[in-house]
Amino acid sequence: MSKTTLAWVMVLVGLGVFMIISPELAHAQFAGGLESKVQGVTNGLINFLLPAASVLGLVYAAILAATGDASAKQRMVLVVIASIVGFLAPLIIRWLQGMAS
Repeated sequence: MSKTTLAWVMVLVGLGVFMIISPELAHAQFAGGLESKVQGVTNGLINFLLPAASVLGLVYAAILAATGDASAKQRMVLVVIASIVGFLAPLIIRWLQGMAS
């Protein structure tokens, strides 16, 4: 085993021991807080990140079309399809959650 591999193993072991000794610093509380944190992250991804990525993709495809890129039309179609899915993602996820419960 090389010295750098051994050093990384020691760092990871030390981090694991640290998380076991002080779970509050490792954010490992499971007293109902985990579910709300996961829900918050999911809402952030669905309501902000997916639409933002869709808009950025549309802007990128428009710039490619303006510069005369030969494959801009294909990219524009793919970006529009991805944007539709991105903007409909909150509805799709709520529908799937409703079916599961």
